[in-house]
Amino acid sequence: MRKVTNAAHSEVTRWLGRRAAAARAGRPRLAALVALQALLLGGCHSTYVARLAYEQARYLQRAESIEAVIERTDDEQRRGRLAVVLEARRFAARNGLDPGGSYLEVSDTSEAASFHVVTAAYADRLQPYTWWYPIIGRIPYRGYFEREPAEVFAGKLDGQGLDTRIVEASAYSTLGWFDDPLPSALLDNDARRLVGVVLHELVHQNFFVPGQVAFNETLANSIGMRLVVAFFDERGDEARATRARESHRRWLARGRLFDRLAERLRTHFAEARESRLATEVMLASRTRIYAEAQLELVGTGLANSEDPFTAAPLDNASFLALYRYATRAPAIDAFVAEHGAAGALEELRSGLPTGGDPYEALVSSP
Repeated sequence: MRKVTNAAHSEVTRWLGRRAAAARAGRPRLAALVALQALLLGGCHSTYVARLAYEQARYLQRAESIEAVIERTDDEQRRGRLAVVLEARRFAARNGLDPGGSYLEVSDTSEAASFHVVTAAYADRLQPYTWWYPIIGRIPYRGYFEREPAEVFAGKLDGQGLDTRIVEASAYSTLGWFDDPLPSALLDNDARRLVGVVLHELVHQNFFVPGQVAFNETLANSIGMRLVVAFFDERGDEARATRARESHRRWLARGRLFDRLAERLRTHFAEARESRLATEVMLASRTRIYAEAQLELVGTGLANSEDPFTAAPLDNASFLALYRYATRAPAIDAFVAEHGAAGALEELRSGLPTGGDPYEALVSSP
């Protein structure tokens, strides 16, 4: 494999040194990741890993205090949106989520408004193609800071016969290893969207089951959406609270439909294997199943022509990229409703055996 360029390696090395100093000043979790990154860069000359570390370094270097940005900007709308991020942090802390040092800063992402995520799945079964990473385990995607390398990588996977899709992510969490800044592109969204992103990502920072992406994302959606409603209720913003409740209701309804679709697909693939159905026939039937589900979602008023679920023909990668945010959503949401945000996380921490199925913890909880 090619080595990272000397310039990029030097830049990362300098940045790691500065971050290591911060870690020695009282950030042990960051110190652990600094050691890991140094190991990856020094012992494995992976172009992908090195580039990711380099871009993460640049992203964090561009971060500056939200309070400082508020003081110097004359844009009242931007000032208000930055202020609501800080309010969301304080609200999270009052509701059992430790924000750490995340979202105290904002990083300029004007050159790359989105993060590009390559996801893939097997065409003949509802199973994501996964990659293994240290600490976080197996996950069904790879992230890129630029579109071109994402497209090149997706093309290679497509050539292997996998379903592939590139999705855009406006934010991501480093799970508490770093103090995540707010991507500046998010400031184009209104207060409800901003608060939702911050609370969702802080759930990841406070609770993460390695290798269980669908559970993690669905749980973060449930807790995040419920807290968004509470946040705007507390502020007396009835209009945004009402829209947040409606968003939560629609998410649950979509989750029910997605669960039914997933079961139908699993049955289809199992029957196709058992009867040794020709691949082209299996794929044609799969296309029909997806098309019928798209029509059902539109018919229920839960989607329109611009919805990612209905905007284009679906395949397994496209569906799983959406489904992982609502997998068994009603079950998880009922658990969160019963215990509250902080209580749900505590129940999961105490009730989830190492390597166990997190969904079982929902059933076994008293």
